[in-house]
Amino acid sequence: MIKKRKGKKKIKRRKEKREKKRKKIYSIMKRAIIKKWATFILFALGLSQLTFSQKKGNDIKDFERPQWAGFFTNCKNEKIDTERFPFIKGAADRVKWADIETSPEEYDWSKMDAQIRNAVKGKYYYYFVLWTGPHSPEWIYEQGVPKVTVKGGKGKDFFPYYLNQNYINYFHRFIGKLADHIASLPEKDRNVFAFIQPAFGSTGDRQLYKGTPIDHKYKISAQQYLEFCSGATKRFYEAFDKPELKHIRFLFNVDNESNPEVLKGTKAAKAGELLYANWLRKNYPIELRKQQFTIAIGYQTNGEIIQDNELRPTFFGLNGKKPEFVRGEFSKFGQAGIFQENPVWNYYWTAISTVDRGLDLWEVDYNIVKTGQYDEGFAFASRYSYYKQPQTSPYAFIALRDVLDSADSVRFPEGKYGKAEQSNAERVNKIEAEFNKYGAKVGDLHAATSLSGSNYLYEAKAMNDVGFELIARNYSRFITQINANETSVGLWRVGPENQPYGRYARGFKNSNGRNRMYFDLDDNFLSMKDKEPITLKIIYLDKGTGKFSVRYDSSSNTDKTAVTITKANSGNWVSKSITIADGVFANKGPKNSDFSLVNEDNEDDVFHMIEIMKDNPKN
Repeated sequence: MIKKRKGKKKIKRRKEKREKKRKKIYSIMKRAIIKKWATFILFALGLSQLTFSQKKGNDIKDFERPQWAGFFTNCKNEKIDTERFPFIKGAADRVKWADIETSPEEYDWSKMDAQIRNAVKGKYYYYFVLWTGPHSPEWIYEQGVPKVTVKGGKGKDFFPYYLNQNYINYFHRFIGKLADHIASLPEKDRNVFAFIQPAFGSTGDRQLYKGTPIDHKYKISAQQYLEFCSGATKRFYEAFDKPELKHIRFLFNVDNESNPEVLKGTKAAKAGELLYANWLRKNYPIELRKQQFTIAIGYQTNGEIIQDNELRPTFFGLNGKKPEFVRGEFSKFGQAGIFQENPVWNYYWTAISTVDRGLDLWEVDYNIVKTGQYDEGFAFASRYSYYKQPQTSPYAFIALRDVLDSADSVRFPEGKYGKAEQSNAERVNKIEAEFNKYGAKVGDLHAATSLSGSNYLYEAKAMNDVGFELIARNYSRFITQINANETSVGLWRVGPENQPYGRYARGFKNSNGRNRMYFDLDDNFLSMKDKEPITLKIIYLDKGTGKFSVRYDSSSNTDKTAVTITKANSGNWVSKSITIADGVFANKGPKNSDFSLVNEDNEDDVFHMIEIMKDNPKN
């Protein structure tokens, strides 16, 4: 009995030690100086290789952003009005094997061809995901392919047995016919293809089965998963190796590369996906990939910082490799209660979040796009697509916000707020109470304290301004705010609800001396030899009649006033653009800044975004 008690104490001490270590690491991460972190990221971005060529050894000068990079929409065979919605770069399609090969070796390409012709006429691009698996033709089951019934899954109740040789033969034959057909199309039709997403299982997902086979003999091991998917991949590359198709690339729904230690403790289904990811990345250049959850479906979800830390190196090329082009679908999450509380805010801020996190092709249903209510967010996502290096990006931005992360035991000490655990509702309530005067609210305490990831974004009934393990910073590319919380205050739910900007904001606080916000523009954004003119756009809340100024580091004055703006008290968010022709931006302003927002009186001013555009962008 004594030994048992000692063992329990030992286990408890280990758990406490692990938890203490986790908190220490998290606290260090949160306390890290933002500017140093941003400098590291952007330095790495400057070193990384960004090119769509599959040649190795290309450097930054070889960069070329493809013309199809940007916002896509799933139009379900409807023609897209690109004159009304110029931010749309292309149509997303789902091509089902069952719809094409209706009988053995009898092919009907009419649906796909109609979409391609629409793209040609509408002057936009096109891609499709090939759906096989449960979307295979019924006749394959009459030709010896076992039909596998599953339980515990969502969607289809049966799937083909993927390892059956007949299935493999039919599938590989279809891949060849698909390539032959696309190669036979007129050149103008072939040229609208942006890429193709091969899919081997259920829809475009990584799983082969969604559910567990009732008959255990149809279970698929990790090694069998690898063999099936690698065989299909090789077949795609072989079939599409034609002069007519040399411009068409493949986008894979593939995981990051994993080390052997990670694989050891992973269940068979997931282990197969990781084995395949390692094999694919070793044998083929992965420049395009899919990542949906949670980067494409919403923002400020519990646990998001963990995923962001994991994916950011590959998305932005911080691992010494080329940044990856990332596609993600929005899908059903617009119907969620948390989203419906204010769709105008939520579509817009999801768009900004996708850019910050490295999504390049955001895909939203055309029925949503056609409402015309969310154009600004969609255009923003399209504008920044695949501009992941400061040297080649025409744009830089910072969307100002504060984030209340209850996992942060440095900002919110446990002695004052309670234990830093997600389930600690009292801690959440205390943080909310402190920041309620700035607009912060917790609309669904249950979701805030129990849900995470995509479950949070789909099941939460209202928006929350306090969460756990959040991305607790401004959203940005190539602009960093210096000492954000020491020089400004965060605000929530600000201004008219029919304008998209006010979900978050930052403002001055004259009563405690916070009258100036300082910003650093990435040193690589502008040419070192020839300082380019820039346009600086600022979006601010036109409330009150006070004044603020924009100052910058110029060739003649390190703290030169670019403009002084007097508010007109309209109550709306307004935009002001100015041209700066003599900016040096050499970090010689106050606090080593490149530019600042300065309060010129006793009235507090509120800001949403600063965006900088090069006068003569190279791309």
